[in-house]
Amino acid sequence: MPVRRLLVVIGALASMAIASIVLGLGVAPASAHALLTGSDPVDGAALRTSPAKIVLSYSESVRVPRDSIRVIDGAGRRVDDGHAGPGAKASQAAVSLRPALPAGTYVVSWRMISADSHPVSGAFAFGIGGPPAAGAAHAEGDTAGSPVVGFLFGAARFLGYVGIGVLLGSCVFLAVLWPSGFRAAGLGRLVAAAWGLTAVDAVAQLLLQGPYAAGLGLGGVVRWSVLSATVEERYGHLLLVRLLALMLAAPLLRRAVRMGTLDAWRRGELAMLGLAVAISLAAIGHGSAGDLVGLAVVSLTLHVIGMSIWIGGLTVIALVLIRQATVRELAIVLPRWSRLAMGAVIAIVLSGLFQSWREIGTLPAVIDTSYGRMLLYKVWAVVGMLAIGGLARRWVRQHFGDDAGSDAAPGAAALAGLRRGVVFELGVGAVVLGMTAALVNMVPARTSYAPPFTGTAIAGPMTVKVRVAPTRVGTESVDVYAQAPTGKPQKLVAATAELSLPTADLGPFEVPLDLAEVGHARSDRIQAPLAGKWQLRLTLRLNDFDQYVTTLFYTVR
Repeated sequence: MPVRRLLVVIGALASMAIASIVLGLGVAPASAHALLTGSDPVDGAALRTSPAKIVLSYSESVRVPRDSIRVIDGAGRRVDDGHAGPGAKASQAAVSLRPALPAGTYVVSWRMISADSHPVSGAFAFGIGGPPAAGAAHAEGDTAGSPVVGFLFGAARFLGYVGIGVLLGSCVFLAVLWPSGFRAAGLGRLVAAAWGLTAVDAVAQLLLQGPYAAGLGLGGVVRWSVLSATVEERYGHLLLVRLLALMLAAPLLRRAVRMGTLDAWRRGELAMLGLAVAISLAAIGHGSAGDLVGLAVVSLTLHVIGMSIWIGGLTVIALVLIRQATVRELAIVLPRWSRLAMGAVIAIVLSGLFQSWREIGTLPAVIDTSYGRMLLYKVWAVVGMLAIGGLARRWVRQHFGDDAGSDAAPGAAALAGLRRGVVFELGVGAVVLGMTAALVNMVPARTSYAPPFTGTAIAGPMTVKVRVAPTRVGTESVDVYAQAPTGKPQKLVAATAELSLPTADLGPFEVPLDLAEVGHARSDRIQAPLAGKWQLRLTLRLNDFDQYVTTLFYTVR
């Protein structure tokens, strides 16, 4: 019977884990977090002479591998020197070109590592002696990397959350609430399994990060140059710190299981090692990039510890406590657990609110971005866990509260019902962890939220409608629709635009508009290098004699 019960729990968690992976754990590395905000030369530029180098600018600092920028000519030959490196700023990358390049089309493809360890890639084209050939960059633009590696990396991240949550949470539960539980049958196997899962996952992420970042297949796992690049960067340092902490904790955990207790000194040592593991998880990902990095890492560390206490405590209760503890032990441990779990929930909520503000920024971004919507689903799942936990808390008060009578001791059926509720709460918790792993691989809403601008203006007899998207620093597209007084599209013979940022005394920059169809002019190569309120001045010519000018303002984030 114990084996069957264990299989039921494992099956429930496995099904929830599979559902979580389907929700988005295995997304390909294309979901990057640093955005290209500008380039020199710009996409589609028609240069008179050969440039000396290519400079790329991003929304945050990036790591620039040596071969991260490739420039090829129309025949597919590389014309860069193969030595890409940082630019004048931490958010820039540059590579030198061969001198005196001939006229033709050139494609720039790039793949960087953003500050939060995720790859960012793309391509654009420029021309010398004329504009680049249409669609020249499309062949080089698919640099998303291996979907298999992306899936395995996302799954490894999820399993790491599970392992760390169960390991840290079970240790806190046993050390604070149920010290005698170290001697319970099966507890040693639970702690050993959580430790092993955490250690194996750290090694897996160490091996997969290089191919994931470089866009390689599984063959990159066995390449020393790829692994050494991971070990030399911050991501690799944190994983090595995690592995070292796990190795140092192993003899302490073994002693606790064998002896049934630890002295105060060793408990303190184990707590510090657990804190190191939590920090190594919190400092990887979104917390390591953007503003308020130090405060973000502290907040995420509290979030990791709170979630670990919750998940790990529920695991011990479901697999060991209810099955082996006496009624007297349950009467002592479960009320204390209710109070500890409440404290963990408060830490999760407060740190989650801060991190949500930091990653989302504005309320509209919650609905209008994939990151915001996924976060909403996670919040709903957490609310579901709270609801189930509330039922369990009421169960504990009913049977072990101050007002419980002497005949309120739970029977076998009541304990079985409590255990089923805890297992279900654990299943929802697995979904929460899966959504967390998916969020780590998504572009934060504060970065991706750039709602299109739509505006209407009058230019002589015409009504002019304008749409600019996306409204963030970098490349934008503009569509201009001109309507005659009759409401029909107004034929244009020429259209131009000028872009300026009055508050920074930038511009005006001339933006040629292509006539797409009757009454419609557009351009997809507008460059907005700074955030602020930009002025778009449109000049629309109807014939050789009639020309009208109108101006609109829109905000770039």
